[in-house]
Amino acid sequence: MSSMYPPYEGGAAGQVCQRCRMPLAPNEIYCSNCGYYNAPASNQPAPSNPGAPWGGGAGGYPPTTYGQQYPGSGVPSQWGQSATPVPAPPPPSSPGFGGAPGYYGGAPSSPPPSPGYSFPDQVGAPPYPSPAPGGYPPQAGGYQVPPLPPAQPPERPRRGPNFGLVALIAVVVLVLVLGGIGVFALTHHGGGTTGTLTPTPAQSTGAPTATPLFSDNFANNNHGWDLTSVPGRYSVKLGNGQLLLEEDNNRILPEFVPGKTFDDFRLDVDVAITKGTQENSGFGVYIRASANQNTELATYYRFAMYGDSTYAIFKGVVDSSGQPLDDQKLVGYLSTTALKPIGQVNHVEIVAKGSTMTLSVNGQTLNSVTDSSYKSGSIALYVSNLPDTPKGVVVAFSNLAIYPAS
Repeated sequence: MSSMYPPYEGGAAGQVCQRCRMPLAPNEIYCSNCGYYNAPASNQPAPSNPGAPWGGGAGGYPPTTYGQQYPGSGVPSQWGQSATPVPAPPPPSSPGFGGAPGYYGGAPSSPPPSPGYSFPDQVGAPPYPSPAPGGYPPQAGGYQVPPLPPAQPPERPRRGPNFGLVALIAVVVLVLVLGGIGVFALTHHGGGTTGTLTPTPAQSTGAPTATPLFSDNFANNNHGWDLTSVPGRYSVKLGNGQLLLEEDNNRILPEFVPGKTFDDFRLDVDVAITKGTQENSGFGVYIRASANQNTELATYYRFAMYGDSTYAIFKGVVDSSGQPLDDQKLVGYLSTTALKPIGQVNHVEIVAKGSTMTLSVNGQTLNSVTDSSYKSGSIALYVSNLPDTPKGVVVAFSNLAIYPAS
């Protein structure tokens, strides 16, 4: 391959740079292409260059890419090693170092070198020629580049991977992934049963031995429940051991315990969603509720459970004129494995004693709240067809009993 650089006019034949093979001008000792010091034929020692632009000390050696230190340079070493010194660099006026053009502060001033070589004026490259397999190829003019000592390896051997730590991280990641899948499956609002189901009985729980303040097995309507229904909007049905509440208009349908108010008590009731989906269905109990001139549910505490196995506790409030405001959320929305899926019966227990109210489902206490705003009031069961979801939810209540608080 012919050289891409033109020879100097009047240059002596065969006088080329010992490193990059660039033809040299007569009496030129610093290569104008790579800055290499070419020792005269007399083999005299290289002159020192204390003013080298890269801050070298005596001898003007540049810092190497691998942190080595040349003798007398004053450049700190990363690994504490030393390397065989190389000849001094060019003076500051030499192109390719220190200023534009050049890789240290400017654009490259010359084309890339021949394959297999790398120069120290290229940031990150080692300062020695890279030998090709089998040695250094002969260069133009019959010169052979003498091999230079290779960079020494670091004193501290490289440590292998910590397989114990890798295994521990893998186990932690696996646990987090499986836990995330479980939480997603538990709390995801989607998919569910849309047909009417026959409830599966709940697990039995211990009931108080005291005489109940109110109870109903819903065999008939002897207590006088309000059975008002509007087709296409809501309906209330009672019989065969169940009180069926249906809401078809994305609202809450409450059904008040007839003619009673309560202060401290324990309420037990079995509940199942028999029509609905995880995303649209809910049920629960209002306690200590009161009405005003604007609404039958002005103030209250509301214990809410949903088809996606979540629950919450709310507080109903009004403004200074008695208009109801948005519910205040005291607890939730929280997921629980205690709530059984759609079609299965959940045994719900609510205890109100003084300012403390506790919600339990299927024998497992879910949460307690303390609030002294309302001390007594009505109790109402309810079904909820959540807003912006498919219409149509049916909930079956059975085995209602309200006892004195113990």
